[in-house]
Amino acid sequence: MPGLDGLELAEEIGRARRGGALPVVILSSIGLREREGAAIAAWLAKPVKPSALHDTLANVLLGSVGTAPATAGAQSPDGTTAGRHPLRILLAEDNAVNQKLALRLLAQMGYQADVAGDGLQAIEAVERTRYDVVLMDVQMPELDGLEATRRIRTRWPDLPLPIVAMTANAMAGDREACLAAGMTDYISKPIRPAELGAALERVPARNGSAPTASAGGPT
Repeated sequence: MPGLDGLELAEEIGRARRGGALPVVILSSIGLREREGAAIAAWLAKPVKPSALHDTLANVLLGSVGTAPATAGAQSPDGTTAGRHPLRILLAEDNAVNQKLALRLLAQMGYQADVAGDGLQAIEAVERTRYDVVLMDVQMPELDGLEATRRIRTRWPDLPLPIVAMTANAMAGDREACLAAGMTDYISKPIRPAELGAALERVPARNGSAPTASAGGPT
């Protein structure tokens, strides 16, 4: 920026607050990470993806003990949900804070979930275990949620596995892109308890205990 760049502004903010914590996130297209003398909480490369901005702000503002934001009118998760609507759940999410938030919400409903850190791990998990639903983040390293879903649908075309997209994107056509990739439902991030609960209620409940997967894929 002219006159005062972002790093200089961060230094001025730090001095004005006399050391008080005010996280500063730098948006840069030129990659000057070597100038990290200022108290920079995070860097984002431009153009900034909505999901990357969401994850960065979650890390900076919520840290390791973040909680999901409240939604007006939303009901609190019901701890008996899993008992009356049992599901084996796979959570595919690369961001540690988002993982904790999602797992906390699921636990409040009485659910436990396996976790995959990227799309490749999600495919491997589906190969090993029969899940009732996959909560699939759209933006992940190595292999994103859209491509992971396409590969699952191609590899197991007859597998009736609901895959729920989780995305911070709010662009027109995002929902359609998720459905076109083979996803069956869509919830926005940050995850709202009522929205997550409604998505899980739409998944057919498991009857009985989970069967063991065969070596050739989920059974």
